Amino acid sequence: DFFNLNALASPVVVKVDFDIAMTLIANTLYKILAQKTKWFKNATPKTISRNFIDIKTTISIKGDIIKVKLGLKNYNPVIMEWVNSLEEIKIPWWENRTLVFDFE
Repeated sequence: DFFNLNALASPVVVKVDFDIAMTLIANTLYKILAQKTKWFKNATPKTISRNFIDIKTTISIKGDIIKVKLGLKNYNPVIMEWVNSLEEIKIPWWENRTLVFDFE
């Protein structure tokens, strides 16, 4: 499996509990992302990571706009479809700055 519970980062018991919790949260978030993407409903977390997360990205901040420019990837059309379905994205903890996606 992509998230292997035997490959935890620390021998400390408290840290191990935290590592297990973070592993389970990450695994669940990948599965939720897969379910929301019509072509990847049955994909594994490793496949989702490889196709959507491991992308060359440039982030620029100009005033109140944060622009995330994604590099070329085979699955950009899937990401574009998702981005185009969203309304304007305001991030409250970034002082309501707007998040914008762009593609090479």
